[in-house]
Amino acid sequence: MSEFSLGQRWLSETETSLGLGIITHIDGRQVTVMFPSNGESRIYASHDAPLARLQLSEGQQAKHADDWSFTITDVKEQSGLLIYFGQRLDDQSEVMVPESQLSHQIDINPALTRLVAGNADRHDLYLLRNQASEFYARWQQSPVAGLLGARIGLLPHQLYVSHTVAERYHPRVLLADEVGLGKTIEAGMVMQRRLLTGRNHRVLVIVPESLRNQWLVEMRRRFALTFSVFDEERCQQLSDEGANPFFAEQLIIVSDQFVAAGEWQSQLQQAEFDLLVVDEAHHMQAGTAGYEHTEALCQNISDVLLLTATPEQEGSEGHFQRLRLLDPNRFNSLDDFQQQQSHYRELAEQASQLTGEALDQLLDQHSTGRVMFRNRRKHIGGFPQRHLHSYALPEFMPESGEPWWLEDPRVSWLMDFLKAQKPHKTLLICHSAEQVLDLSEALRVMAGVHAAVFHEGMSLLERDRAAAFFASDEDGSPILLCSEIGSEGRNFQFVQHLVLFDLPENPDLLEQRIGRLDRIGQQGDVHIHVPYLQHSDEALLLDWYHLGMNAFEQCNPVGRQVYEAERDALQRALNSAESLPDDLLQRTRNYHQQLVQETEAGRDKLQELNACRPEAAAQLIQHINNDADADALYDFMESFWDRFGVNTEVLDEHRMFVKPSEHMRVPAIPGLAEDGMTITVDRDTALAFEDIEFLSWDHPHVQAAIELLTTEDFGSVCVARLQNKALPAGAWFLELDYVTEVPRSDNIAAQEFYPQQRLRILLDSQGRDLSDKVPRDALTQQASFLDKKTARQIVRQLRDSAQQFIQQQQPTAEAWLQQRIEQACDQAQQRLSQQKQRLVALKEKNPAVRDDEINAIDARQTAVMQALKQPTLSLFAIRILVNQT
Repeated sequence: MSEFSLGQRWLSETETSLGLGIITHIDGRQVTVMFPSNGESRIYASHDAPLARLQLSEGQQAKHADDWSFTITDVKEQSGLLIYFGQRLDDQSEVMVPESQLSHQIDINPALTRLVAGNADRHDLYLLRNQASEFYARWQQSPVAGLLGARIGLLPHQLYVSHTVAERYHPRVLLADEVGLGKTIEAGMVMQRRLLTGRNHRVLVIVPESLRNQWLVEMRRRFALTFSVFDEERCQQLSDEGANPFFAEQLIIVSDQFVAAGEWQSQLQQAEFDLLVVDEAHHMQAGTAGYEHTEALCQNISDVLLLTATPEQEGSEGHFQRLRLLDPNRFNSLDDFQQQQSHYRELAEQASQLTGEALDQLLDQHSTGRVMFRNRRKHIGGFPQRHLHSYALPEFMPESGEPWWLEDPRVSWLMDFLKAQKPHKTLLICHSAEQVLDLSEALRVMAGVHAAVFHEGMSLLERDRAAAFFASDEDGSPILLCSEIGSEGRNFQFVQHLVLFDLPENPDLLEQRIGRLDRIGQQGDVHIHVPYLQHSDEALLLDWYHLGMNAFEQCNPVGRQVYEAERDALQRALNSAESLPDDLLQRTRNYHQQLVQETEAGRDKLQELNACRPEAAAQLIQHINNDADADALYDFMESFWDRFGVNTEVLDEHRMFVKPSEHMRVPAIPGLAEDGMTITVDRDTALAFEDIEFLSWDHPHVQAAIELLTTEDFGSVCVARLQNKALPAGAWFLELDYVTEVPRSDNIAAQEFYPQQRLRILLDSQGRDLSDKVPRDALTQQASFLDKKTARQIVRQLRDSAQQFIQQQQPTAEAWLQQRIEQACDQAQQRLSQQKQRLVALKEKNPAVRDDEINAIDARQTAVMQALKQPTLSLFAIRILVNQT
């Protein structure tokens, strides 16, 4: 150890986080070191102080206490102090810096700092650190990063839509898959991929009031995305603190009623959201406050997803107004829009004759798929059969002053039906909350049945409790009574019996009601029960739907158009006729068949072809299956939990319970629940047990583990024993791992072109480069554990030589870095230029290509090229291997 002198700079070997210390007092057997970074001082015994002298070398960069940097060109010693001569980085002037004037914050690499301080970790922690870096680089380069961890079955149409939308630089699209095909899942996957890859950072979701909690739970359960629900009360509490309340969280859910009220509109617009998601978008009607406030948000937020299963529920004009939210320049004339919609049959006929690239080119040039994705149930497959059961009941005249349900034959029928249904569950939907409450009272009084109820007058918590009460197998209700809101958003795939106590006039509402049961995940046939009074409105509507459109037993995508054409005639029949007029039924049947044929041949055919391209979807599924690498993930996380003090208990072949212990290396690890959690890495198990965590490379806990290992200094320096009889005893090797990556930047996803990259250099004790001759695995197989005391002794003995070798390798590492930068710049320039050329060419034939899409590519190219000029290069890990035979 060097003799101590006032002003020298030393590192604490046991507390490297204290930064660079300075000798302030020497008193015989004791030396005092002050650490300016936090103002603390330590007194050490001079003869065995756990201190390491910081001695920088020629070629290294250092920082002055006044916060400017310089490159060292020469080092001299004067009166026990080191004097550094060098050149400032900012103005290239020559400088002379005594070591006492160095910055207190060490800018040299953490691995090098620990080497200088004589610290070393266990060999297995070093290996885990390198594994984490390798896995992270692999994840960054995966085309399905962000899609790996969705708790979903791998359905081609969902994956294709999600990946396609997520890859656009600024997506603005309408997700309009038919009822039951998983639009919420698609939106969740888009959000997860874009958030994890840095394309988006702040998300605002607008949903109907009744679906706020369901979205909250669905995003957490399926995608491990933690949203926060904001309402008037929460905003008021946060605004009392003086700041915009919406900056308090990154992922926020609000209700459409909250937006329509407009009280917090200015704060919403100023909150710098970069992705807006609007569920049940068909509720928005032009001219209303809700539409206008949402329109303002769409103008202010770059990326927008609108979700609706019934895009034309409010007619073609309503559909046009929603498309205007996505691109007001493109959709500026309703007449032009309607004319374009009529030209798709000829294109669909061309498409049916094409395959491969030719088909892709046609769809790119002419399809509405750049704005709207709509998959149809009949082409997806996997849905249950739907069966209609109708029950004609006699008319009745309720006695004045008595509750209607005392005499209504439908109520008596319902009680008999529930008795016969045991133990099966039944969902009943009717029009109003008043009917729900009356039916609940009727079942309680007349049959002793405690029915779960669900209507708009209930709070979100009450609705959630009602849904849980209905779902419970042990003591749950046999029936859930829903008002019309029960036909939107809530899903009940575990139920096979649906009672329609009345029928809506709107075919889209009927389809939404049935769609609560008839959706992906339904394991049995769906039975639709319609009790109706003879000569009632329901009797006429039943025939109109069933005989005119077969709307109960098949999905009815054109029902809205039929309704628009026959609305007046249907209303006259409901007002006066005792049975459905034959001419109305015949017109309905003929027009329905005509529309089905047209949509099969025309616009819907093109949308169907564009919304899921099977070959691309199959490649995505293959990538997910390969890149998930569940075995490697499980082994990695098991090693992580073991090294970081997390308790584990194997429950069965696919499940494990993990819980923080009192002896963890760090106080808390993100994504790990304080009271523990059951985990699985198996997708089938995760789908079967939705209350357990599905770990993937996307999961917050896995990402936190990787970040902890790659950004902190755990395992950054280690010493291992070699036992190789072919080598002389005492022979040693220095293995260096350099890492380069671009700084994380907003929205441009530069890591797509420059993922984290690694350089390995292996040197022998003479400084000779053996990197190409001796693979890492060959050394690792021969390496074994060395106790901490011996390891520290070896580090102290070899650190001067090691530092010298590291300095000598700096030009090699920098040359490698420059080569990586040049390759990445060429790749980014080529790929982004091709993307722009493609869109420019498409815009000549497809007006759905927006100008801002093209401009966004230019902006991204500029930002990416700038980011690629400043990747970091760091010495990530150091391994010293000493042969002991």
